[in-house]
Amino acid sequence: MRYWILAVLISAPAVAQPTSVQPNYCFGFLNAAPNRPDLPNEEALRIQKSHLAHLTALAEKRWLVAAGPVLTPGGPRGFLISKCKSLAEANELTSADPAVQKGRLVAKNHLWSGPEGIGDGYWKQKAENPRAPDRMVKMVVALLQKGADWKGWPAPEVIAAHRSNIESLRKAGPLVAAGPFQPGGDWLGVFIFQGMTLEEARRTAEQDPLASRGNAHAVAYEWMVAEGVFPKSP
Repeated sequence: MRYWILAVLISAPAVAQPTSVQPNYCFGFLNAAPNRPDLPNEEALRIQKSHLAHLTALAEKRWLVAAGPVLTPGGPRGFLISKCKSLAEANELTSADPAVQKGRLVAKNHLWSGPEGIGDGYWKQKAENPRAPDRMVKMVVALLQKGADWKGWPAPEVIAAHRSNIESLRKAGPLVAAGPFQPGGDWLGVFIFQGMTLEEARRTAEQDPLASRGNAHAVAYEWMVAEGVFPKSP
């Protein structure tokens, strides 16, 4: 399995207060480490190769089901999705990454509720044609973050409007995924868009009732994923 995969399917629950939704994955952010050492190119390439080998090994065990590089500067370097049994397990395995150990990256994991079967389509495709090279496509992930005036989850009618908006976006085509993080942190949830520019995706997420009522704001990033991991739009 190649590293450049990030898969979240549209069957995920909406990014609303997950009162009855249990996390079934860990969603990881790979960030540039502060004061990361300035290394010779040869050393940096060696660490990068070891980093990719580490992720490949986790993927081949079907623990790491999705990973991909972020293209937008100024944010995370990559995202990871794993079938973690616990946050402690995710932290342990991602901290073993050579790029993390060498002070190049910092991994931050969050419990996340997403759909079953992430990455299954990719593996089916590879089983049918194992020698076929991966083809990459560009997607946009928009993350909802608590706003400065966050005072807790909004009224039920706002949550209902949020869920309705999620369903409308899904039926319209641009939204291919949505899912909440476990409550407690600054991040509320994720939107995954296709066929949108970075600004279009950010603006669409900002127009969601959960954000437009002043409770949250959106940040968006472009990243590359392997073709076949995401379902096609209706």
